[in-house]
Amino acid sequence: MNILFLTRYDPSDINTWSGTLFHIYNKLKEDHHVIPLGMEVINQLGFFTKDNFQRKDPGNEYRYIKIINKLLSERINKIDCDLIFFGDLYFVPFLEINKPIIRLSDVTYHSFKEYLDVRDAEVIKMTEEIEKKGLEKYDTIIYSSEWMKKSTTEYYNILPDKVHVVEFGANIPNLKEYTINIDMDICRLVFIGRNWEKKGGNKVLEAYKKLKTDGFPCTLTIIGCMPNVIPKEKDLIIIPFLDKSRKRDMEKLCQILSESHFLVLPTEYDAFGIVFCEASAYAVPSIAANVGGVNQPVREGKNGYLLPLNATADDYAGKIKSVFTDKESYLQLRKSSRHEFETRLNWDVWKNKVNEILKTTVKEYEK
Repeated sequence: MNILFLTRYDPSDINTWSGTLFHIYNKLKEDHHVIPLGMEVINQLGFFTKDNFQRKDPGNEYRYIKIINKLLSERINKIDCDLIFFGDLYFVPFLEINKPIIRLSDVTYHSFKEYLDVRDAEVIKMTEEIEKKGLEKYDTIIYSSEWMKKSTTEYYNILPDKVHVVEFGANIPNLKEYTINIDMDICRLVFIGRNWEKKGGNKVLEAYKKLKTDGFPCTLTIIGCMPNVIPKEKDLIIIPFLDKSRKRDMEKLCQILSESHFLVLPTEYDAFGIVFCEASAYAVPSIAANVGGVNQPVREGKNGYLLPLNATADDYAGKIKSVFTDKESYLQLRKSSRHEFETRLNWDVWKNKVNEILKTTVKEYEK
């Protein structure tokens, strides 16, 4: 099929959306002719600048969205394509085209606004109105979690039948070699996240300290951020940033995962969590907060464990210790973690499921 890939970002940039957009784009290209569209419109208007979302006049933003949709409609109607894919919060609500539109996302503005700390009631009202218009215009919606499907159908009154759930994959090279029987003399913990506070970094650090105080041999590797107050010790490693577009950095990430025993992420919010897929690819169980869509990639007892949002650092330390000290059960958990990656959490599985949805959408639209 000819797919018009509607996005304001560069889908060839592996660092965009933690690499998810890159993998979606390239997986579709394996079976289809994919044409990116959207960046040139944004560049033309200079609309999506960082301070744009802080405009004091929401009506002004609304006017620009209509202009963007008009420009996009003119371009789309000149392109020979079978469907429009991916979309954007501001790209779809006022489109005037005669092609099926398919939305793919892991979140809605409505579910994400508290994490973004949006407080302006007028901005919230206007943005949610725009989001509802877009959701109603889509012929098919694909989310990465049942949590997001439930949230969208209930809050925006969208028909459940047009919403599908397809889990994302791991944004790392296809891994054929992995280790189940790993050295267990020392428990190696890894935390991966850009926002130390909101991803629960302090709780991970306190859990690590608790384990050390109890005489439990462990290390902690922190990837993706630079916390302000971190004790200097040999068992605590900080890697502020790894660029997945650089071979050396990607190899470093994969090496750390291959040597780790647990991914620990007591996040305050997550719509899905690609990092859980990546951990499972290396047979690494995750211990995470049961918030948002985290319970989609992380299945209790299969590739990790989920703790309540209010679980303490002591709770995390206790879970790590109890799971790790039962060696036979832990190794079985590693085996099942890898199985979750092979059967659910990889981009080939994603592609096969999405291809069927694309075909069905086009067929239904042509009736």
